[in-house]
Amino acid sequence: MTIKTIARTAIAATVLAATGTSASAFGFDICEDVTMRLHNNSGQAIQVYDLDYYDYGQSLWRSEPVPDHIIQDGYYFTFTQNLEDVENAQTLLRFRYRVTQGGRWSGGYTVQGNTFTCRNNSTVNVYLN
Repeated sequence: MTIKTIARTAIAATVLAATGTSASAFGFDICEDVTMRLHNNSGQAIQVYDLDYYDYGQSLWRSEPVPDHIIQDGYYFTFTQNLEDVENAQTLLRFRYRVTQGGRWSGGYTVQGNTFTCRNNSTVNVYLN
């Protein structure tokens, strides 16, 4: 870090502390520690490989890294992640997954949840039937 960068960071922190302004006023609309749970009731094992969430403010899907994870039928996959640009705003989740065909993972399927207001420390369930 340069002295200039350190000085800018210090000034921004001072302004935040002095004005009581939240970070979201400066464009840091991070919905923190959102627990996302995908329930697999599809009748077969699936492999989750991606998670997207919709940013209505920018009218685009944002992607979050998800490690490939196999979910057996009747089980669920849970993880916690921060979602940028959707704090206290409407959004929805979309999981991408594969199924086995001929002994190999294939296909690119999606399951989408319901619209919800993203709040810090919230839990969101998505059901694959």
